[in-house]
Amino acid sequence: MFMLLLVDFIIRKNDVTENNTYAIFIYTIFLLMTPSVFGETNIIISAIFLLLSTRRILSLRTGRNIEKKLFDAGMYITLASLFYFWAILYFIIVFIAIFRLLSISFKLLLIPVLSFITVFTLAVVFYLLKDDSFTWIFNWNQTGNFDFRGYNKIPILIPITMLISLLLWMGSSRLVKITSLSKKEKPAGFMILAIGVVTIFVVALSPQKNGAELLFLFFPVSILTTNYIEAASVKERYIFNEILLWALFFLALIIGFILN
Repeated sequence: MFMLLLVDFIIRKNDVTENNTYAIFIYTIFLLMTPSVFGETNIIISAIFLLLSTRRILSLRTGRNIEKKLFDAGMYITLASLFYFWAILYFIIVFIAIFRLLSISFKLLLIPVLSFITVFTLAVVFYLLKDDSFTWIFNWNQTGNFDFRGYNKIPILIPITMLISLLLWMGSSRLVKITSLSKKEKPAGFMILAIGVVTIFVVALSPQKNGAELLFLFFPVSILTTNYIEAASVKERYIFNEILLWALFFLALIIGFILN
């Protein structure tokens, strides 16, 4: 519930979609499609921290409190990586935001690095006091796993196929139209595309392929799908909405309550 409220807050505050509930509906449907998510507390916590970092990154376009927002974004990403190591790739998003949305300076580039060092140092001190050991660092740095045989199971194969298909389809459509977006929409639109690309690697490098890691894709896919729906004509939007949303709904029911 908190995650859905956070997604809704990010959407409303950063104008990444129009004033509707499509994104929340799609996000909820994907949650129902992947019940394995609810058994992975570390991934849920990591995803929440990444959403918090996304909120700070998207708000950089306002030009206010830049240093604080960059530090916060780096802090949330580092905290997320303590629960799921490959969340650390989100630092790429921070640096893209600096190059894309802000006037580049050494000071701004240094802030996320200092944020990482601060949180990492506190983590080292915490585990040293708790376990009197540095061994957690070796467990933290997880090796990427490119064995995708875990996705051969129907309850996982269907949602990942839907997610990747929607990400490629909606993302390509958004990329083509990015130059025609308004000055207000363009920064957020570009950053959502960047988040979509980075989250593919966050998921692909997961050491354990049980479907829970797909949670990281839900946010960009939900936003991009909503953007696609909003960009269609009234007639196309109605037809597409009916087909897509009902298809997602029934798939969620089938996967969540029959196949699992």
